[in-house]
Amino acid sequence: MDILLKGQEYLLMIVFVFTSVGLIKEYQLFNSMFYYIKQVVTSNRLLVAMLSALGGVLPISGRVTVSAGLLDTIAPRRGQPGREKYGIIDYLSTHHYYLWSPLEKTILIPMAALGLSYVALMQILWPLLAVTAAIIVAYIWLAVKDTDVVVTPIINFNFKISEIVRNVVPMIAAVVATIHSINPAWAFGLLTLYYCLITKEWQISKLLRYVQWDVIVIVAVIIILGNWVKQYDPIIVEYIKTSGLDISTVTGFVTISALALISGLVLGSSSRFAALSVLLTQLFGLEYFIWFFALEYAGYLLSPAHKCLAVGKTYFGTSVKNYFMIIGFWSASMIITAGILIL
Repeated sequence: MDILLKGQEYLLMIVFVFTSVGLIKEYQLFNSMFYYIKQVVTSNRLLVAMLSALGGVLPISGRVTVSAGLLDTIAPRRGQPGREKYGIIDYLSTHHYYLWSPLEKTILIPMAALGLSYVALMQILWPLLAVTAAIIVAYIWLAVKDTDVVVTPIINFNFKISEIVRNVVPMIAAVVATIHSINPAWAFGLLTLYYCLITKEWQISKLLRYVQWDVIVIVAVIIILGNWVKQYDPIIVEYIKTSGLDISTVTGFVTISALALISGLVLGSSSRFAALSVLLTQLFGLEYFIWFFALEYAGYLLSPAHKCLAVGKTYFGTSVKNYFMIIGFWSASMIITAGILIL
């Protein structure tokens, strides 16, 4: 039963985010703020990247949903041209933090377990971060044209502080509450209630139509799959410990590397990939840390158990092929970079 229920509270948060964003879009609650931002940021792709990065840096569970929700307030409606471009920009803008943010478990776990300072850890990981930054910039500024990213036009609105306080600050408050360990379902549930109050929208059937139920179903299945496979992750480490594999031999190196990549693919968890990369480093030496981190991180990014890809795919209608083309290239680039460094 624990396999079926553990982590499913995340779904309730998604429902409330969908409902809040639906009310924001229909009643144009954020238009005053976006009107001002568009006067300053004229590039559509830069605007989308900035909003996505803002949501992505938040140290909260389910931040890709919050980021997607922020983007959805300016994105074309479902099925309209231009919406699919948001998916990959959102994914890229919310996943580089695992390589450098001191708020992330992927950075905190290696620091604590390996006895490294933040600066020392960055001295190891900076090549992966440099490759990642180059790919993100190249994709947003070279592969995507500004006209490819359609932003819902904001007409007949002016910047008003009172509207920002009334409409936007409560969203910020919900995020801050979540950062301070308030249950996100409660935080965003109260936010939805607030938006219902100010819009006077109480029709349950209409509120439920804001929810993209296909996203809920897919994420629920992924959570169950993740709960099932996570009970097997110690087996991988135990096998490597007891197998007598020698990483200095070609056979040993390839086998250990394949198991590291597979574990990241199977688990689809940022904290688990960080922990496994640390355990493998403790077994074989600090000089291999960047290699194991790159393999585990690549596996995590490509994992079918990774909820973020499912949210973006169903939320924005971005094709799986387009996702895996850019994510696969990113993952391969990090692995090649790490491989060159340990030679």
